[in-house]
Amino acid sequence: MRVFLEKTVVRRELSDVQCNACGQQVAKDSYGNLLDYVSLFKQWGYHSPFDGEAHAIDLCVACYSGWVAQFAIPPAVQTPDEELAACV
Repeated sequence: MRVFLEKTVVRRELSDVQCNACGQQVAKDSYGNLLDYVSLFKQWGYHSPFDGEAHAIDLCVACYSGWVAQFAIPPAVQTPDEELAACV
């Protein structure tokens, strides 16, 4: 004979993302899925001004575009049919 126990499982699920640069919520599509954004995480090491700290930021597409436009060397870009040699 089988005896079953009912359990409730609590699971963390991402519901909203707020852009660290502009403060706006990342938009969602008609199904409630978050639109694209960039998430960065850095664990700082020795000899940095942030020694031992971990930083995490999220940027909406508009803020990311404005940020990388300021770079002296733009990010490498990979299209779906190309390999990104610099990151291999």
